[in-house]
This record gives sequence, C-alpha cells and structure tokens, in this order.
Amino acid sequence: MTPAKQAGLWLIHFLSFLLIFSASYLFLPEIYLYRRFSDLVGFITEQAWNDLFMLAILGASVIINTLLIYIVATLRNRQA
Repeated sequence: MTPAKQAGLWLIHFLSFLLIFSASYLFLPEIYLYRRFSDLVGFITEQAWNDLFMLAILGASVIINTLLIYIVATLRNRQA
C-alpha cells in the first residue's frame, strides 16, 4: 500500500471517529444522564461530571469506530 493510500485510509478512519463522536455528543441527553447518575452516587461536581461524561463518550466512540472498521475490513476481504 502506498503512503498516499495509507494517509487517505487514516483520514477516512479519523473522519468516521469524528462523526461518531460528534453524533454521540450532540444526541446523548446529558442533563438526563447527569440526574440519573447523581441519583445513584449522590452529589457530583460539574467538573467531575464533565470529565466522566467526556471520557465515556470518547471511549464509546473509539469502541464503535473500531467495530465499524473491523466490519468494513471483513466485508472487503470477503469480496476479494
């Protein structure tokens, strides 16, 4: 694989991650989740919640993107 193809493939993977991350951040009901979480564990500061929420979204986005890349690669290998 040429370096240009590798760079293009990396860019496509990054853009898919960015799309998944942005969609998760926009569509997850943060206030509802904050209320549910604070009901379970008690008072939580805004900074602690922001850190936890961002870590959860980043982690979920990485896992979803990894699964998406794996599925696409598996499908492409079956066609070859």
